Amino acid sequence: MTLTSLQSFADPEIQKCPFPFYDTLREEQPVFHDPKTGHYVLTRYEDVRKALLSPSILSNKTPFLGDRWSPEANAMFEKDGWLPMDTLVSNDQPEHRTYRTLVDKVFTSAKVKGLEPAINAMIADLIDGILDRDEIDFLEDFAIPLPMFVIADQLGVRREDRVMFKHWSNAAVETTGPLTPERQLELAKVLIELQQYMAVQIERVRAEPDDMLISRLVNMDTDGRRLNDQELHSIVFQILVAGNETTTTTLASGMRILIERPELADAIHADPAKIATLVEEALRTATPLQCLWRTALADVQFGNVTIPTGSIVELRFGAANRDPAQFGCPADVDLQRKNANSHLAFGAGIHLCIGNQLARGELRLAFQALTQRMKNFRFSRGGDSCVPLEGYTPYGLQKLWMSFDPR
Repeated sequence: MTLTSLQSFADPEIQKCPFPFYDTLREEQPVFHDPKTGHYVLTRYEDVRKALLSPSILSNKTPFLGDRWSPEANAMFEKDGWLPMDTLVSNDQPEHRTYRTLVDKVFTSAKVKGLEPAINAMIADLIDGILDRDEIDFLEDFAIPLPMFVIADQLGVRREDRVMFKHWSNAAVETTGPLTPERQLELAKVLIELQQYMAVQIERVRAEPDDMLISRLVNMDTDGRRLNDQELHSIVFQILVAGNETTTTTLASGMRILIERPELADAIHADPAKIATLVEEALRTATPLQCLWRTALADVQFGNVTIPTGSIVELRFGAANRDPAQFGCPADVDLQRKNANSHLAFGAGIHLCIGNQLARGELRLAFQALTQRMKNFRFSRGGDSCVPLEGYTPYGLQKLWMSFDPR
């Protein structure tokens, strides 16, 4: 590919498969001033990591996340729900530290480890339900329900309400990309429904605390106080994205890898210790959230380019994770890769994804069970088996039609 003045990440065709464009930009213009969005786009691993570790210069407060809604949408939130606010992903120090300290207490390694028996039971039930079928949509039948069940249980969502929960989760993910004013209003209505539902769960665990995540968020002190309802709704919203959609997308990407590279499925069946590397390689090569943004608080230098104060800087994790300067043969999934877990799919620094331990655990347990109980993974509809996701930030599949044989 040769870079032209018309190419932009706003192009839906580039969004579907951005990797050739990434390769060109890393070589020709690693700090790319996108002609349509006006963003300064970073594509090299070294630059993206530097940006992630420079929160005092590159602010997480941008026009796309947190409380950056239109006045009309804010009026709807104020009337019928709770105004969005900056807590975690869209916040800076010192306020960010208050919320992150609390969430880190909730997402401890011990707590995540303690969820494994329940996660294994969910995985077994899902596999039982598909084991005798000739064809499945892996998204609909496994990759969507597993993380949704896990996080829904932790947020107190009733099983009969999980279809609505998925609808709310999709809306939450969509808000991580640029939105028209009209779409903001539509999504505000959906997210207010989520807030109203969660308000009932919040009051329930205030009255009768339990050991679920929502109860610990509601009842744990941080800086000598408990979170108010507005803060809680903001954090719940972000947990939906961190603990649900990214895991779904990586499950599908990982299964696609096993179909395209059947020797890898055999390798991890023979040696389950390799599953951890498969998980990291799936996250690296098919990064589920391709980018996030920062706002330059001062002029900042990357390479020979000075990004002016006030500019939006786009951190392209998907490009960084395929940088040949960091990862040899970067497009290949390599179960022997020594630095597989140094990818940036979960970010880095103070804003490292809060749900990364839970996501990794679910992915590891899922692929272990799938390869123990199934074999001969294959596409069932030829070239129509994979339907890509659409959108500015997500990357992956919305459909994966496949077949397999029970072991």
